[in-house]
Amino acid sequence: ALVGLCTNRTPGAVVAKARKPTNVQEVDSRWLLARRLEAKHLPQGAPTSPALANLAAYGLDVRLSALAAALGLRYTRYADDLAFSGDAARPGSIRRLLRSVRRIVRDEGFTVREDKTRVMSQGHQQWLAGVVVNEHPSIRRADYDRLKAVLHLCRTRGPASQNTAGHSDFRSHLHGRIAWVTHLHPTRGARLRALFDQIAWD
Repeated sequence: ALVGLCTNRTPGAVVAKARKPTNVQEVDSRWLLARRLEAKHLPQGAPTSPALANLAAYGLDVRLSALAAALGLRYTRYADDLAFSGDAARPGSIRRLLRSVRRIVRDEGFTVREDKTRVMSQGHQQWLAGVVVNEHPSIRRADYDRLKAVLHLCRTRGPASQNTAGHSDFRSHLHGRIAWVTHLHPTRGARLRALFDQIAWD
C-alpha cells in the first residue's frame, strides 16, 4: 500500500516527448529514460519524499545522534545534509568525528561527499543548505545581492529579459524566492518585495 501511494507512472505524452532524441548520441539514453518513466517509480520532489528520506535514514540518525552526544555536539540532518555543531573543539576531536561519521555513513549504506565536507569555525561564515547559521539563520550576502540585481533588471528591462532559465511562471518563481529570503531575514525580504512591486508584468 505504501509503495502504491508513493510511486507513479509518467503520463504517456510526457514519456513520448522524453523518448525523442535531439541527436544520434541520445538514442539509447532517451530510450532507457522512457522505459524508466513508463514503469512505476518514485517521483522526485513529491510531498512524501521527506518522510521516506527520514525512514531510510532512521538508523543513520540514531547512530550519528549518539556519536554527537558522546562528543558533546549536536547533530542535525536536512535531507542529505548532515551537520554537527557545538563549542570549539580540538583538531584531534574533529578528525575523530569525521573518521567516525564516514564509518557510520558507510555502514548504513550511504556515501560521504568529500567535496562537500567542511569544518567551519565561529570566526568565519558558517552555512548549511544555502543558509548562513552563525548567530541566527540568514541568507548569504552574495545570494541576496544576486536576487536584488535580477529584480532591478526586471524593473528596468522587463521580466522576460531575466527569465534565462525559462520558468513558465517567472512571477511566482521570484515571489517564492523573496518569500524564502523574508522567512530568513524579514528586513532584506521587505526590500526585495518593494523592488518586486515596481516590476511591470504583462
